[in-house]
Amino acid sequence: MESTQTSLTGSVRSELLHLDGVSKFSPNRRFATIFSEGSPADSIFYVESGLVKLFKRGEESKEIIIDIVSSGALFGEQALSAETTRNVAAEVLQEGAIYMIPRDLFVRFCDDHPQLWRQVAEFLVMHKRRLERKIELLCLQDVEYRILYYLAELAGTVGSRLNNQESSIPLSQGELASLIGATRETTSTTLNALARRSLIRLGRRQLIVISLDEVRSAAKNHGARAAGK
Repeated sequence: MESTQTSLTGSVRSELLHLDGVSKFSPNRRFATIFSEGSPADSIFYVESGLVKLFKRGEESKEIIIDIVSSGALFGEQALSAETTRNVAAEVLQEGAIYMIPRDLFVRFCDDHPQLWRQVAEFLVMHKRRLERKIELLCLQDVEYRILYYLAELAGTVGSRLNNQESSIPLSQGELASLIGATRETTSTTLNALARRSLIRLGRRQLIVISLDEVRSAAKNHGARAAGK
């Protein structure tokens, strides 16, 4: 999973977030809705800390997570296009600090700091690559490989280190299922099998990777076996 963070410099970020008109999203608690699918696309958001999930929800509340946004990243970039409404929803996945920046204010600020437009362009390219990779995984890889791939990537990007080896990923089994495009039952069965192999431990709303190197190796070996069939 490639990072889509914008790497705004400290001084520029501070200047942007302290402009009149920029507001801090509240209430910032788990499951709080930031925006819904079909709502006006009139603001850009910046995650200073915490996690946000971007998702679509279908019939019978079936959900697929499009992306997980971590600290240092922008989201809601659809506001920069000609479209006037959101095509995905956003929800707080882990509490933190999220800032809402009105579109016109953001555009004026970037015009005054032209280097930011390049960073925004790089962010959009990386986001496109992530979506292309997600489609590739959904179409060409089985559930076990997808789980191993995302466990390794999430441990490296949003995981919290518990010690020198273990990393905690703040996702439930259901949320992981929504991220990888599998059923809750199949995901749970596969996770339990990985736990028996001592690759992970399962906790309440968290997935603990015991060794990132071991999970990466398992993903590589599983992919090689699948390719050799």
